[in-house]
Amino acid sequence: MAEAAVELRRGDQVESVARADVAVVDSTGRLIAFVGDPDRTTYWRSSAKPFQAIPVVVSGAAERWGLLPDELAAIASSHNGEPDQLARVRGLMERIGITPDDLVCGSHWPSDHESRDAMIRGFETPSALHNNCSGKHTGMLGLAVHLGAPISNYHEPEHAVQQAIARVIRLYAYGSERARLVTGMDGCGVPTFYLSLSRMAWAYARLVDPRGIPEAEGRAGQVVAEAMRLYPEVVGGRDTIEVRLAKASGSRLMAKEGAEAVLCLGIPERGLGVAIKMDDGNPRTLPTVAAAVLALLGIFDEESNGRLLDMARSPIYNVAGREVGEMLPVFRLTRGQIAH
Repeated sequence: MAEAAVELRRGDQVESVARADVAVVDSTGRLIAFVGDPDRTTYWRSSAKPFQAIPVVVSGAAERWGLLPDELAAIASSHNGEPDQLARVRGLMERIGITPDDLVCGSHWPSDHESRDAMIRGFETPSALHNNCSGKHTGMLGLAVHLGAPISNYHEPEHAVQQAIARVIRLYAYGSERARLVTGMDGCGVPTFYLSLSRMAWAYARLVDPRGIPEAEGRAGQVVAEAMRLYPEVVGGRDTIEVRLAKASGSRLMAKEGAEAVLCLGIPERGLGVAIKMDDGNPRTLPTVAAAVLALLGIFDEESNGRLLDMARSPIYNVAGREVGEMLPVFRLTRGQIAH
């Protein structure tokens, strides 16, 4: 059962409580620590994006299209629709020979307010390029073209692209190509994966320390993870949780948020993976939980730990900008020793 993790206080009183489940797993599959139920199952959503990008590298498509590390980060991103992010994805489309009309993800306004307001002032309307998953879909189409597969149905589970992704998910999260996957349809129209937090964390641990992963996939995973670690502003955008955690940790981790308040982290120097799920699906307390988990693990230096502790206390402001309360972590990490 999810554990009370964050108190939202207004003045001296607790106004709300957010509950969470957390799993911290090493690359051997050992459960290092947890909060609530580390085997809680949920959809991986966009936190699965690094694994959806790995086939682009393994297949040779990344080499064919001349992908740079920041462009790999764009393929694994949930971008804000900022101009430089859109330019990067647009450049990939032109190189591959596709247009936004080929993407099945649909369109929405940029989540970055400055970018959205600039479009409105310019009487522009959004296309599939502006969808926060356009980088992922561009990567999938680049893989389809490279494989000589049809691009019209690249999103369907039986397509060669989705089959290649499913194989990677099985390898990283289950250690077996025969593992049974439970899937649903993600918000952007491609398969999303339903699995436990402990398996998500194990997959992220092996993403940065690929024990038991075939050599080609292991190397590809490290390439993707390193690109995401180096370019968190591409993976997320201005003031996103990926950027905030990178700054607090001194860029010593890679992170990817998913919808419905899922967050996964890979910590290369320790070979650790972390998976977090807020029980109510509201992401507002994710930064508090993530920063507090990292601080409690005590794996970074004192300076980084101090920044994480500062991040774990999140002020609450009213409309006039006056501080009226705070979000505070109220959980402890339980140490665990369960192996897959």
